[in-house]
Amino acid sequence: MLLIFSLLRINNNMIFEHWIYSTAIAIIFGMIYYKLTKRDYPWIIIASAYAPDIDFIASTLLKGAGMNVLINGNPIRHGDCHNIAFLLLYAIFVALLLDTIGIKFRDSFIFASVGFCAHLFEDALVFNPAYPLLWPLSTQEFGIGIIDYAPDLYGIADSRVLITGIIAVILCAIIRTAYEGNGWLTRMFGCRSSQQA
Repeated sequence: MLLIFSLLRINNNMIFEHWIYSTAIAIIFGMIYYKLTKRDYPWIIIASAYAPDIDFIASTLLKGAGMNVLINGNPIRHGDCHNIAFLLLYAIFVALLLDTIGIKFRDSFIFASVGFCAHLFEDALVFNPAYPLLWPLSTQEFGIGIIDYAPDLYGIADSRVLITGIIAVILCAIIRTAYEGNGWLTRMFGCRSSQQA
């Protein structure tokens, strides 16, 4: 039960916003990548958009178990995995894992990296400062903070951020459909790409 409650509180309740924005990014990035390679794995982007929040889940689970893991001498906390070091570790892990089921290492590494970066970008848009994105190269925290995030939609999402994301998904879907027809929808919802080249 603690895990479910923790998942709903991830990143100041941005769980729905990360899903929507990563879907918009997956639609457009998938269109470009498919044009170049005839391969498209949007689900990797969407799933990877939640990866930086593993620190929050780990922190909650470890505290519940009475354990601590130290990063830079401090107990793990939300934000510790929001950086390029964990991005690279995560993308390599995903690429090695998915390579075992026939998805090329390069493809899964790229899609996992894009999804992870989507999360970092989304957080930077609403938080200022956000996180030390360039750690271990720099501990400076970066953020833009365009919108003062407030979960006003039943306490689980910021309606302004969510509506903007839904508009982005619709626009991206229109652009991709105009560009390549409806075939991308089949790939988007779980079917394998037409070529595994």
